[in-house]
Amino acid sequence: MLFLSLLFAAGNTGWAGAPAASGAPPAATGEAVHLTLADAVALGLRENQTIRSAYLQRIVDKFNLRVAEDQFTPHAQINSSLSFNRNRNVSQTVATINPSVVAVTPIGTQLNFGWTTQQNAVRSPGQGSLTGTSTLNFTVLQPLLKGAGEDANMMTLRQARLTEKINQLTLKTTISETINQIIGSYYQLLQAREQIRIAHESLQRAKDLQILNRDMINAGRMAESEYVQAEADVASQELQVITAENAFDSARLSLLVLLAIDPHTNLSPYDKLNVKYVTIDLEQVLSIAFENRPDYLEQLLTIETSRLSVASAKNGRLWDLSASAGASIPAQGNNTRQALAAVIATKPEVSAGLQLTIPLNDLTSEQTEVQSIIALRKNELQLDQLRTQIDQQVRDAVRSVDVNWRQAKLSHLSADLARKTLEMEQLKMQSGRSSNFQIVSFQRDLVSAEGNELTADITYLQALVTLDQQLGTTLDTWKIQIHDDSHDR
Repeated sequence: MLFLSLLFAAGNTGWAGAPAASGAPPAATGEAVHLTLADAVALGLRENQTIRSAYLQRIVDKFNLRVAEDQFTPHAQINSSLSFNRNRNVSQTVATINPSVVAVTPIGTQLNFGWTTQQNAVRSPGQGSLTGTSTLNFTVLQPLLKGAGEDANMMTLRQARLTEKINQLTLKTTISETINQIIGSYYQLLQAREQIRIAHESLQRAKDLQILNRDMINAGRMAESEYVQAEADVASQELQVITAENAFDSARLSLLVLLAIDPHTNLSPYDKLNVKYVTIDLEQVLSIAFENRPDYLEQLLTIETSRLSVASAKNGRLWDLSASAGASIPAQGNNTRQALAAVIATKPEVSAGLQLTIPLNDLTSEQTEVQSIIALRKNELQLDQLRTQIDQQVRDAVRSVDVNWRQAKLSHLSADLARKTLEMEQLKMQSGRSSNFQIVSFQRDLVSAEGNELTADITYLQALVTLDQQLGTTLDTWKIQIHDDSHDR
């Protein structure tokens, strides 16, 4: 649902009635930087601290998956030692090196290969000896019940992959929420700019009335005492201008913080305030929500993870029956080289057997199974609750869009009528058929109507943003592709 793309075109021109430089916030410095909403979103994607932090977390998440996927890769290590011992006149030096390789297959088979080589040198007065040993060891252990089979051994990897999908959805949620914050802050800045325009126009009307009053007093058509009301109205409107400028500066700083830009930047919104009616099909958007909402998709993945946990707990309650086999080739020589050569001619020692472990009076494994089953049921209940919640939220969002559109239309009509009423009263004033009190009252009514019109427009746009958020389509609306590559950050 690309709602906002209908409202802000990429080639928007600046607002023709932008406030003069006198309306710029005093805290800003330098030349004005005109920023479109699309520019603000793009800057937020690059510079926002929350988004940058989320991408840093993805480095850890992806490495965790890499560790899980590495479980079936053979792992090798080399252990070595060198020791020296002296007892009276006898000294002994022992050097040992022991490389080994351990591998686990997807069906649970454990393969161990080790090679131990040792050099032993003994020295005493008048004599010395040098001996070497070399031993090859190879063992195989195959679980037959507990921990046997591909389902049991691939479970950890499958859970890690589901967790990775959940982490990707979390990143999408973080980016979407941040983008919505930036959009909301931009709208506040846009509203503050328009409020400055309204305040300036109202001030100009008050000054025009003041000039008209002076002319009428000079012509003897108005008493001097009535001039005070016009002066008071000018002072009141000047105060409104200052208040609007302060609100603009506050909104500017809020947006600059979200964009991680220098707070002294003289930022100004470039887009027009342009609202259009968007037709919404309730059944269609409900379907879209269930296809795109990250929290709903995440809950589905959580249930899959819980089912794997139940299967793992059930497997953990089985008897531990394993078949083992091994071979060992020990050899000796006067030194390490001779011992290595003797390995080839040495007949291996072969062994095989079965190992069975039966737990008795142990409730730990049963406790794990009960906990995992209850966790699964809770997650399923949460999914049902989430379905109801999403249905309600989407319906409320759609209704809010419709209501706010009708309010915006009525506020436009009210502002137009207030404008025409003031114009007619001003004509009466010029012919002496009205008073300052009437003009000032109608001017204030117009300011109030224009403020309501502005608020209604912004509220309608915010309602569309909220609907986008409830549907999980914020990134689609702004055509944002998540580049989940840690090296880019």
